[in-house]
Amino acid sequence: MNIKKNTNSIPNTKLGEIYFPKLVMGIHPFDGVSYKSSEQDRINLKMFGNVTSISKVIKFAVEKHNFSVVQVDHMNPRLNRMHLQAIWETELSLKKSLGLLAYILIPITLNGKLTSYSEKAYSTLYSNDLSIAGCKYNNKIFEDEILRYNLGGTFNNLITPETVSPFTQKEIEDLSIDYSILEQYLGFYAGCEILVADPGAEIDLLAATGRFDLIREYIGFLKKRFKTVITSVHHAGSTIPLIEENGIEIDGYLTPINELGMFMFPTRDIAIDAIKQTNLPVIAMKAMAGGRYLGEKAFEYVFNNVGVDSCMFGLGTCEQVDETSIAAKSVLGI
Repeated sequence: MNIKKNTNSIPNTKLGEIYFPKLVMGIHPFDGVSYKSSEQDRINLKMFGNVTSISKVIKFAVEKHNFSVVQVDHMNPRLNRMHLQAIWETELSLKKSLGLLAYILIPITLNGKLTSYSEKAYSTLYSNDLSIAGCKYNNKIFEDEILRYNLGGTFNNLITPETVSPFTQKEIEDLSIDYSILEQYLGFYAGCEILVADPGAEIDLLAATGRFDLIREYIGFLKKRFKTVITSVHHAGSTIPLIEENGIEIDGYLTPINELGMFMFPTRDIAIDAIKQTNLPVIAMKAMAGGRYLGEKAFEYVFNNVGVDSCMFGLGTCEQVDETSIAAKSVLGI
């Protein structure tokens, strides 16, 4: 493939003590995730079923569009390890280092068992969002196609306080973080130079339950290892104000932001209000609403309407990289 060099660099923004690009490579769909359907997931897994196919796209994005930072994950070890290998091979080929934004799950446990993604956790978050947004939250839920996808294509799998009881106060008091499991998570990145550490969206659960002691402890642990620590939040409307009211020291947020309001909780408007109120840098993800809101309008919304500092998005094929990058750069005036 012949690639013409593009000398127009992606502009940077201040993130903690580093300068961070306004456009960042996401990990999907290299791990299969389409946010559309299980059938599209299978197509993605077939398309990106080896290191070479992934490296080809990353190399294209770096060479032609000057991307310099890429998200990495450890939730799906086999596919995520292949992604790391593809990044490493791209770096060797181009003789150029890429910055890594590492998503690091928070191993929250209850009575010795992981509970971060338990039914009780989902019920607790549902209850918290419902208390904030009421009927607007219920209306939003059943219009969210990304949530439907995450539930296996049907809202019949939705966990609510009516189907599963939220955490009791006693259970909330008994929540803890298993640092032995965390060391295993960090071990996944052995040999990698992490530019930005990103605690998982389990921060939402800890904030909703008022366990800011655990959040401080966890962030403090990461700050001893990494210079720049942000946090993912999927419930920006509730979590961001709580993080800031309780003086949690982080360098920024990574959160879903899109015109359609998909995966923005408890509602798009409440989330946007919280995002606009913070003085910390905000990195948008899911700007294209899982492929449902494409082109310049997606980036006009996050950069011009909301005023985010950076945007992370999935790459797909080289053709998709080209189309999306050109749209994003046009909005940034590159």
